[in-house]
Amino acid sequence: MTNNLNNPAIITPAPSPGVLICDHFNQKKGYKVTRFEGTKDWLMTYTISGHGQFKIGDDIQIVEKGDITILKPKTYHLYETRTSHWEFVWVHFLPRETWIDLLQFHEPLKGLLFYKIEQNHVNDRILDCFKRMIRDNHGIHSLSKELSMNALEEILLLVNQIVNNNNRPMHDMRVQEILQIFSQNLKEPHTIQSLSKRVNLSPSRLSHLFREQVGSSIMATLLSMRLRHAARLLEHTNAPIAEISRDVGFSSPFYFTKQFTSFFGINPSMFRKQVSEQSKSTFHD
Repeated sequence: MTNNLNNPAIITPAPSPGVLICDHFNQKKGYKVTRFEGTKDWLMTYTISGHGQFKIGDDIQIVEKGDITILKPKTYHLYETRTSHWEFVWVHFLPRETWIDLLQFHEPLKGLLFYKIEQNHVNDRILDCFKRMIRDNHGIHSLSKELSMNALEEILLLVNQIVNNNNRPMHDMRVQEILQIFSQNLKEPHTIQSLSKRVNLSPSRLSHLFREQVGSSIMATLLSMRLRHAARLLEHTNAPIAEISRDVGFSSPFYFTKQFTSFFGINPSMFRKQVSEQSKSTFHD
């Protein structure tokens, strides 16, 4: 049993916001940490495999793969390996003031925030953030600490993005998959027939389900995503318009220009000129 009664997070003066310490553990059954006075900082864990559990008073929260927990400061707690092993990454941190709204998600036990990440691609991204955070926090470069803090902020933003999406009417998993396919590859020549095969639905059933849940047709949604991404490329890159049109999935620059003008009320060249002039004006002001 490990009793961290002399943990620096308890007895030392609170430093400025940042990542204090973080690491990757794989602990066997028998591993246990008890803090009767909690900590002065916040503690986040993310479970990679196995099972652990947090105990606050008489209440227990079991954690498994994909679970994120955040212990608030001064929260009496005990956590331990529940099964044969518990592999997890963790970080003690003090949040920036701008993070207050990002630390408002589900609190099943008093002082313990909890969220279950069920999307595989989000789990992969969060684990990658932790790896970068740990590596940068151990680094000696002048910006290493800031980079580790940015990785932590990315994790909080990802969780909040999921929470906000889940507060909206839930999309069918097959509709979510189609939206994910679009976001990952706008350039591919998607068709209703090819998409319906990807999610094992008939074209008519997929079309009906998609419109019912998203509010627009599959092709209209894809067109909107392509044009909005094209607008970002026009604003933030110097790429030729013909190249941008290809990058977002249009085989004809003329058709792209027609659709862009219809959607935004201004052609791509004028759009780029307008945002450029607005940017210069803002800079000089």
